[in-house]
This record gives sequence, structure tokens and C-alpha cells, in this order.
Amino acid sequence: MEQKKRFKLKIKNEEYIIIGTEDSAHMNLVSDLVNDHLTIINEHTSTLTKEQAATLLAINTVSLQVKQQEEIMKLEEELKAAQEKIAQLNELELRLNEISGREREKSKEIIQNNGNLSEKELQNQIEIQKLMNQQVTEKIKTKNQQKNKNK
Repeated sequence: MEQKKRFKLKIKNEEYIIIGTEDSAHMNLVSDLVNDHLTIINEHTSTLTKEQAATLLAINTVSLQVKQQEEIMKLEEELKAAQEKIAQLNELELRLNEISGREREKSKEIIQNNGNLSEKELQNQIEIQKLMNQQVTEKIKTKNQQKNKNK
């Protein structure tokens, strides 16, 4: 548990004692920002009392905090959806690699069973199969990217 500290802040020429766990640089920044915002509020609405200006500042601050929290929640949802999509793509890639491996083995077996091909011809057939598999992989990736853009 962090050690609580006492801070003496001056807000609009009045001193306040604040107890918190933040460092003094943070609290000085908060104090400066509060004073700046209160000055701006008073410049635009000079008829407000100190309490009314403070209440308006509190409302503006909480409103901003709510907006930022909504944005954080939205970004967290987008992150989760992206992570799920990555997991799906990884699973598809794994399955594709397994299929490619089986196809390679099957092609090799068929070619060896025919016995009519030399080792070089066998390697050429395997390379052709790899290229075809690569084309299929690229098509799948392109279709997935298009689907993601349309969402």
C-alpha cells in the first residue's frame, strides 16, 4: 500500500490540505490546472460565485472523465475483437499448414508410387504444389482483409 502524503495547495488564493498517494509534481500540476480552468471560467462568466465556478469545473471534469472512460471501453472492445480475429487467423493458418503438409506428403507418395519421376522432377512437382498452396493462402488472406475492411 502506498504511503499517503499531505499536500498544501493554493487554489484561487485559498489554501487546501489534500491527502493522497501522488507525488508533489503531480499535485502541483493538478493545482495549476484547477487554477487555470477556474480563471477561464471566471473570465467567461464573471457573475459566478467561487462555489458556482468550482461546481462548473467539477461538472466539466467529470464529463470529460466519462467521455474518456467511454473511449477506453470502446478501444478495449476493439482490441478484444482484433485479438479474437488474430486467433482465428492463426488457427486458419495452422490448419492451412497442416493441409499443405498432408498434400505435400500425398503428392510425394503418388509420385513415388508412379516411379516414373526422377528426384529433380519430384522436387519440381513439390515446388509447384508449394506455389499453388501459396496462391491459395494469399487469396484467403486477401478475402479476410476485405471482410475486415467491410465490417
